[in-house]
Amino acid sequence: MSSPHRKECLDYQMNDSNFCKMIRMKRTLCWKYKLARNGILESGKAFDRLDEAAPLYLKTEWLARERIAQSSRLNDPSAMDEYEINIKKGTLSSIVSVKV
Repeated sequence: MSSPHRKECLDYQMNDSNFCKMIRMKRTLCWKYKLARNGILESGKAFDRLDEAAPLYLKTEWLARERIAQSSRLNDPSAMDEYEINIKKGTLSSIVSVKV
C-alpha cells in the first residue's frame, strides 16, 4: 500500500465515520434535550422549595448584596467575592446537637 493510497483510505474511513456520527446526531440531541428539559423541571421544583424555606428578610438582604456586587464589579473585582461559598466549619457533635 503506497502512501497516497493509504491517505485516501484513511480519508474515506474518517469521512464515513463523520457521516455516521452526523446521521446519529439527531437521536442523541433529542435524547439530551429531553433530559435537560426534565432537569429544568426538577431544578425549578427544588428552587421553589428552597425559596419557600428562606425567610423574607434574608431574601431581601441577599438581593441587596447582589445588586451592590453587580454594580461595583467593574471598578472593584473583589466585590464578586460576595458569591464565594462561606461555610462555617464545626464539629459533627455540634451540628447533631443543634438538630436535636
